[in-house]
Amino acid sequence: MRNTDFRTAVAGLFDRSSETYDSVGVDFFPVFARHLLADVELHRGEQVLDVGCGRGAVLFAAADVVGEEGSVTGIDLSEGMVERTVEEIRARGIAHATARVMDAQEPDLPAGAYDVLLSSAVLFFLPDPLAGLRAWRELLKPGGRLGVTTFGGNDPRWVEVVSVFQPFVPAEMVWALVNPASPFASTENLDRAVASGGFIDVRSVERQHPITFADPEQWINWSWSHGQRVYWEMVPEEQQAEVHAKVRAALEQLAEPDGRIVMLQTIRYTVAHRAR
Repeated sequence: MRNTDFRTAVAGLFDRSSETYDSVGVDFFPVFARHLLADVELHRGEQVLDVGCGRGAVLFAAADVVGEEGSVTGIDLSEGMVERTVEEIRARGIAHATARVMDAQEPDLPAGAYDVLLSSAVLFFLPDPLAGLRAWRELLKPGGRLGVTTFGGNDPRWVEVVSVFQPFVPAEMVWALVNPASPFASTENLDRAVASGGFIDVRSVERQHPITFADPEQWINWSWSHGQRVYWEMVPEEQQAEVHAKVRAALEQLAEPDGRIVMLQTIRYTVAHRAR
């Protein structure tokens, strides 16, 4: 797939997800935002760029930390995400935050303008992640910090749920997910990729977060509300009901006695610097 086609597909996926993204009652992206801001040691008065801002999990948390003396600029390829985030910025009356539609891999922004660049669950969506990292480096001031989150391994208990979608997933997509040479296959690979993008003092840590769903239906609604939606959309319409039932049955096997389901999500947190 050409880069332009890939970008169009990603933008469309998140446009369709934007109405319910991060808003179905599951504490997910804000969990990662809190840890990321702590790892990057964000300070009051700093100038921050949030790449792939989505509905603002990182943007709003960062705006609280930097205060009116600082600023937070969010960019996202999805017009739907940006429209809804801008609406919320206005509703909250946050004058020092903004969001714009822009390509994360080729951001049209001034060089050396930011103290901190944050990007949560975005890097693996870029057609060329290394090109993106090199572009991000140029946006930071000398000594500026990079903070990135990516997904680690899946909860092994979820294998039955994942297997329901496997017949519909193209072979090249499966390979992209399991390729041992991928920058996202391990912490070591990711650290090397970030360093090759021109960053120094690269360090990553993996954390496992318990994510709680009230019942199987909440997990299904949640999975439709973000990037995982792509797997549902690969299922032909005439098979949606059958797949829904199989997923629900697999989820019911994971339920606690009170009906809740807990998914252990592994997240990699990576922090690095631009040389002074």
